[in-house]
Formats: sequence, structure tokens, C-alpha cells
Amino acid sequence: MRPADRSMTAPGREGPQWWTPWPDPIRGLPTAGILDRCTASHSCPKIIEHFGAAEVWGLKLTPEWVGTAGDADIPLPDNVRRYYIPSTQHGGGKGGFSTVALAPPACPSVGYGKGLLGGNPVPHTETVNAIQVHFRDWVMKGVAPPPSRYPNLANGTLVDATSQAMGFPTLPGLPPASPTGLVNPVLDYDYGPGYDPMDGSGVMTVVPPRIKHVIRMKVPKVDADGNELGGVPVVLRDAPLGTYLGWNITAAGFHKGQVCNYAGGMIAFARTKAERLANEDPRPSLEERYSNHAGYVAAVTAAADKAVAEGFLLEADKKRLVAAAEASDVLK
Repeated sequence: MRPADRSMTAPGREGPQWWTPWPDPIRGLPTAGILDRCTASHSCPKIIEHFGAAEVWGLKLTPEWVGTAGDADIPLPDNVRRYYIPSTQHGGGKGGFSTVALAPPACPSVGYGKGLLGGNPVPHTETVNAIQVHFRDWVMKGVAPPPSRYPNLANGTLVDATSQAMGFPTLPGLPPASPTGLVNPVLDYDYGPGYDPMDGSGVMTVVPPRIKHVIRMKVPKVDADGNELGGVPVVLRDAPLGTYLGWNITAAGFHKGQVCNYAGGMIAFARTKAERLANEDPRPSLEERYSNHAGYVAAVTAAADKAVAEGFLLEADKKRLVAAAEASDVLK
């Protein structure tokens, strides 16, 4: 069974997945939103949602941003903030600044297999630390958190899920045309007239369901390294040691060549120009980017200063990250 088909046994993507009322012409469902009932009763809470690239590639996220038609950015209500942590796997990676590659991860789900690429270390931890402070201050003191930050259609950072639309570079270690065809889509199912898709309730009389539509998915655009654009600042992503991916490719077995569920991956930069040219790698090497260890520490410091200034890194975490970069093996 392909990962896109798992909702045959666990439906839950049929109703509105967006906060504010929005039309759903592709599936022919009423204009609605997740908060309709609490809006009517004036009881909606303050909400902060955060997630990374694996939620886009493996967990069918982007219709929440642009609807099933995928042709307009859905506005967020005033009581909701959305923060996208770019180029990260589900839950984030282990962090740190190391040129030693992580082992390929197991694809979540028993017996699914392992990823083709090494693991993605980019963390969520420090970003979430800052978000939690904003959330506390919003609820307890009425201090509004930073504006939402996530890829969108209006500024061109949300595009079709093809390598060409993304601007994804051709990188060593990846099959040709990757990641075209890898995203896990939302499927529009027909469970029969007794099933209410708006509430996910009722009686299913068509089992397994008929697939009526495959919803076209959007994904973040990337920079020349293949790292995602449009999200909040993250130190390791902004002072990168490689291309960080919210997806991985299943290496072998029944699911070979498919998305490795919601595991991430990394393709490290070469150390020198000669090494990258030998590997036909278009990305500048570590030495070309940072010159030496001190240059890398300076890049981490600048990235950390930026994240603090924009409200997505605490000062204590900045000091810890800069110290970790100084103690790292990068260009030593």
C-alpha cells in the first residue's frame, strides 16, 4: 500500500483543514473552516501552530494554506499564528554543528525500510523555545507574537511539487528529477452517502472508498543549495553544512523510490572546491563558503543574531549555539 493510501483505513482529511471559512470547489464541499463552531460561540482560543518540511512532503499539509484548488493564500484569523521551520524533518533533528554524516533514518512505520540519504540534523528545539515564550506572553500578557512566517503563493515561495518549479538543483546521491513525484498527496475519497465528510462521522458504505480526485500539492521553493525558503530563521539552515530535506527516499524493498514517510535527509557540502568538482556538485564547498573554522563561527553568529532580532531565538540559546559552533569540527 502506498503511503498516500493509508487514509483508506484512517479517514480524517475530508473536512476543512483550514482555520477560516474557505470554499472547496475541487471536492464540492461547503465553505467552512475548523473554527466555525467556536467563532459562532465566541469561544475560540489563541493558537500557534508550527511544523517543518516533513509535514509538507509526508503529511499532506499545504492544502491547509491554499485550499484544495491551490490557487490562493487562505488568510489566517487574528487568533492564529503559523510558523514554518524550513528544511526540517518531523519533530526536528538532533542539532549540533558537525561534518560527520548521520546514518540513514528508518522510515516511520514498522517494516517500511530505511532512507537513501543520511539523517537531517536541523532542530526544532531552539525555535520552539522562543515560540513558547511568545505564546505564554500572548495568553498571559496580551503581547502579540511575531507575524506568521510560512511559504505562500503571493511572494512566490510556494510552488508546484516538481524539481523544476522548486528550483531544486541536481545533486550527487539523488535519482534524476528528484524530488518530482515524491510528495504524498491528499486523496478525495467517496465513502458513500451515509458518511459526513465535514465532521468525519456517519456510516461508510463504500469500503474501500472510491478515489474521486488527487489534490495537486504545493511545496516550498528552495535556494541554490536546495534549502527551503519562506520560513522562520533557523541557525543551522542559515549557516548550512549541506542541503537539508524534509523528505527522504526509501532505499529498498516494496516502497523503494517512494517518500520515506516523514523522515528527513541531508546531502553534505564538499569540503573543498576540488572535491565538489570531482563529484559534479554545483553547491559551493565549505571552504568556498566560510574559508576556515573562524569564518564558519562568524556565519553561525550572524545567523543567530538574525534569529534573535526577528524573535525566533532566545538569547541564552544563541550563546549556546555559538559556543557549540566554536567547539565543532567544521573546517578544523
